[in-house]
Amino acid sequence: MDSTLSPPPLRIAIIGAGIAGVTLAIALSEHNPNLSLTIYESRRKFSEISAGVGFGPNALKAMALISPKLIVAYDKVKTPNKWPEKDHLWYDFRWADTGKLLMQVESEKGFAHCNASRVHLLASLVDLVPSTVKVEFGKRVIDVQNFDEGVGDGTGKTRIRFEDGTDVFVDAVVGCDGIRSACRRILLGEDERSAHAVYSGKYAYRKVVDMKKAVEAVGPEVENRQMYLGNGRHVLTFAIRGGRMLNVVAFKDAGGAPWTQRQWVVPSSREALMRDFAGCGDTASKILELIDEPEKWALFDHLPAPTYAKGNFCILGDAAHASTPHLGSGAGFAIEDVHLLSGLLTPAMIESASDIKFAFLAYDALRRPRSQELVRRSREQGHMLELESELLSLSNGDRGAWKEYLEREMDLNPRWVWNVDLESMLLQAKETFKNMKEEEESAVEF
Repeated sequence: MDSTLSPPPLRIAIIGAGIAGVTLAIALSEHNPNLSLTIYESRRKFSEISAGVGFGPNALKAMALISPKLIVAYDKVKTPNKWPEKDHLWYDFRWADTGKLLMQVESEKGFAHCNASRVHLLASLVDLVPSTVKVEFGKRVIDVQNFDEGVGDGTGKTRIRFEDGTDVFVDAVVGCDGIRSACRRILLGEDERSAHAVYSGKYAYRKVVDMKKAVEAVGPEVENRQMYLGNGRHVLTFAIRGGRMLNVVAFKDAGGAPWTQRQWVVPSSREALMRDFAGCGDTASKILELIDEPEKWALFDHLPAPTYAKGNFCILGDAAHASTPHLGSGAGFAIEDVHLLSGLLTPAMIESASDIKFAFLAYDALRRPRSQELVRRSREQGHMLELESELLSLSNGDRGAWKEYLEREMDLNPRWVWNVDLESMLLQAKETFKNMKEEEESAVEF
């Protein structure tokens, strides 16, 4: 046997072909040619929900650190505020019932917030996936098993079993299969409470409407990012698809009622929508009246998981830390996850399959605290947007008190999202990786 032959490439399975999984495939392809990558997707094609997505400066920084190609892909599909003088604003916040401007939250250092259609963004990212990455559709995961070295078929120590009766052996598995993640349930165990998403107590009506009709209905201000705040409900709007379409999301607190339907997205009606938002003001009502056949979305998120990794198996993005959308940061945090994990799975760090578990544990140690804090802060932000603060429960609707409170508190959570030192986080993760590996090697020698 020729000892000069290179060992076979390590095989990584990515479960899920959404924004998180596709971005991870691109990142790993960029940073480690020694990996053989396969994406396994339960659906029959690349697909995303037809809703909007936006990235803050933290996510754009992560993209740039991963690969400039990601920035180019996002630039192709992003839509900023229509008016240049509003480029620096995150949102205009207005009282829902009067439509009057309450406050404006500025972005960090003039950053221009943009939004895109999830469908268009995913398509732009898919174009970047190299031909060396295999993609298999119609593969629904039912089990993942970590084995010791030498067990299995001899080519990998982690087995993935699929619903169609097939299985594969790989060196590692990354679950990127979203909020209803099978990988999360497998990794944590069905009996672990945090393995399953929980209802947040709020739901939303979502739809994309024609921008020209929206401008005709309420004026050109709607071409810029808006939020309309009311008691127990709020409406947000932003432009997508080059400003041709308006993404509308109308959030409603369920008043303690549980979500009893098996599906999390159900068809609704304009009548139900307008009944839920009766009295929300002329501007918001006119926008909502443009919606035909609205869909009603239950808003779920995750309780804190005790870990994101076990052996050569980890979870990432919404599979690890699904959040409510009130900070608009779920997809951005998935990109942060990808930046850190791909920065650990490099040739300089990974000498063999046995090193992957250290990368996954270091990823867990650095990403879990921040991402679980996002889930908490996003719920908190949702309560503020719907004027549900306990601090002002005795204010009797005093607009002055609420204005002062919101001007002080509203942008604290977004700035926590935006202000993160991703390079430092990766350096800490690499140091954690090295320490874990050294500890295991010392224990073996002893």
